[in-house]
Amino acid sequence: MNIRLVSSEEYPVRDDLPLKVAVFFVEGIKVEKNSVIYKELGKLAEKYKNEYQDIPIGSIPGVQDVRVLFRALGLDPTKRRPSSESLLRRAIKGKEFYSISNLVDIGNLISLKHLLPVCIYDSAKIIGDVEIRLGRVGESYLALNKSIIDFQGRIVYADADGPFGSPMTDSVKTSITDSTTSAFCQILAPINYSEIELQKLRDEFIGLVQLFC
Repeated sequence: MNIRLVSSEEYPVRDDLPLKVAVFFVEGIKVEKNSVIYKELGKLAEKYKNEYQDIPIGSIPGVQDVRVLFRALGLDPTKRRPSSESLLRRAIKGKEFYSISNLVDIGNLISLKHLLPVCIYDSAKIIGDVEIRLGRVGESYLALNKSIIDFQGRIVYADADGPFGSPMTDSVKTSITDSTTSAFCQILAPINYSEIELQKLRDEFIGLVQLFC
């Protein structure tokens, strides 16, 4: 397995977007089911359910950080929820998580644990360079929930062919499958998030991928 960290020079983020991002590529992975990671995800969900089911979700530590980020990006987090908050809501309601694969379950575990959007893409399906920007007129994609999402004015991850992901929901185009052998992984955080803490999260993410993929 080969892990390559990505610098800010390689992965341009528009200067006026108030966010930080940790990025890495991983090659030589094997995507398959893994009960250990899935059980850890279930344990964390049960913990959150017991701790937070009688607390307004906006009062849970970490939730407002990403909501503030979304609002700063011109997104209404009550209409287009951050993927991390969607996971948290599912956990608190006691809804069972789907076991997708070792890699995707790891991403969900990191996202739920730290309440930050985590995005994982099949890098073989990405065309050319990648950037974080706002969607342009007419840009949309088929999301994993089978809906067509219009991304005009909304934050997207885009390659030479246009948007392929977002911190809300990802596209079918670059989704992880059993045939995936290389992946592009990132953690999105508010601009005031500690750089050191974000690096720790990235390293935790990498460690789980190395161990279970």
